Amino acid sequence: MTTFRPHPSVVSTEVEDALVILHLDTKRYFTLNSTGAAIWHHLTQGKAEAEIVAALAAEYDADEAYLAESTRRLLAQLEAAALIERV
Repeated sequence: MTTFRPHPSVVSTEVEDALVILHLDTKRYFTLNSTGAAIWHHLTQGKAEAEIVAALAAEYDADEAYLAESTRRLLAQLEAAALIERV
């Protein structure tokens, strides 16, 4: 099972309906919508990718295959931006 965690130089805060993530080393910030924020929160709880998808399926009325692809795509983007790292 693939598990990620936030990079040690990353901080986040909720702003209205979004989550803002700041990489303190690169000074770049990113904004996640509510679904992305849910993925981030599950990720910070140490959940593996499959566990995140299962939790999202329980929270949202959406196709699990769609949730899995969306989660995989966001995790790849977060990893490419050095916001998360594999455990």
